[in-house]
This record gives sequence, C-alpha cells and structure tokens, in this order.
Amino acid sequence: MTNPKIIYTNKTEIAVLKAVGARLREAREALRMRQFHAANLIETSVQAVIDAEEGRLNPLPIKFLKAAAETYAVSVDWLLGLIEWEKEDAGRDLLAGLQRIHLKHYSTLVARQADADEINHRAQVALAEIVMAFEAFQKANAGFIDMPAGARLLRAVSAARKIKVAHPIGNKQTLNV
Repeated sequence: MTNPKIIYTNKTEIAVLKAVGARLREAREALRMRQFHAANLIETSVQAVIDAEEGRLNPLPIKFLKAAAETYAVSVDWLLGLIEWEKEDAGRDLLAGLQRIHLKHYSTLVARQADADEINHRAQVALAEIVMAFEAFQKANAGFIDMPAGARLLRAVSAARKIKVAHPIGNKQTLNV
C-alpha cells in the first residue's frame, strides 16, 4: 500500500505555502547560506529546498520545517507567519554588534599597549644611558660623593641599577639597567 500524496488546491493553502517558502528563503539568505549547504544541514535534497522556497513542496513536511527552523536559527512560528517579528534576528544583530564593539575596543587596547611598550622601552634605554653616564662621571670626579646632594644622586643611580623589568607581553627581551 502506498501513501497517498496530498496536493493542496485551495488558494489559501497555496498562499500559505508561498509565504512559508519566502520566509525559508529569507532565513537562509540572512545566513548567506547556499541551497546546497542548507540541504545538507536539513538532511534533504537540494530540489526539496528549492521546491519549499518556491512554495511547491506540497505538502510541506513538519520534519522539514523543524529542521529548517533549527538550521536557520529561527522559530517555526516565524516560518509559518504566526509572528511577524523574529526574536532571533534581533538577538543575532545585537550579539554581532556587541562583538564588533568588543573587537574594536580590543584592537584599540592592543595599539595602546604597543605604544606603552615603546615608551617603556625608550625610558629603560634612556635610564641605562643615564646610569652609564653617571658611572663615567663618578670615575672622572673622585670627590663627587662629598659634594652637596651627591649621596642622594648616588642612591638614586644605585636603585636604578637594580631595576630589572620583564617585557609585559610574552618572553621578549628583558632589560637590565
């Protein structure tokens, strides 16, 4: 015994099939998905996807409708035209917008970190030069320690020599001052 094939002849039923087909196409195109990929994900033939989108899949199987809704991340109610506004679209747009904002924010932070690293590197190089210049000055001027504020300068240079700063990102070169 074969299953009888139901064919809708009622104009209202045909209009509903066309409306559902248009929503199926809209949902698929919103994801920039080709009919071939949709067919694989829905586990049906490409021709079935084409027929459903054209409103020619008559009758439209519930299994197909459920699989399409899951694949396209929309509700069956939206596909059937029972609701006009798809919450998933708004949520998807919101999340995509938030992701773009986060990526822009993080790229700004990375650029700022690179600037800060460059400033830090230049400061460390300058500090190393100051320490070397001071050591040369101290050797050339033996009585330096007895001069006013000489001990304070000597203490500051001694503290500068002890600075050992690791690069804040990864294992890049460590500078000893």
